[in-house]
Amino acid sequence: MNRLAYYLGRSLQLLGLATITSVVLLFFGRWKMEPLLYLAILGIVEFYGGTWLLEKK
Repeated sequence: MNRLAYYLGRSLQLLGLATITSVVLLFFGRWKMEPLLYLAILGIVEFYGGTWLLEKK
């Protein structure tokens, strides 16, 4: 695995975790459920996209 793929995968994982964390924090605010659902799906795709990139040989 080259360095670019490794760091891209790790950064995607961190970005996904940050997105999911923001969804949890915004849940207790005055946000509606529909934008939170879209943000949660985006965070999941980012995290598992990074995981897939790291596991790819």
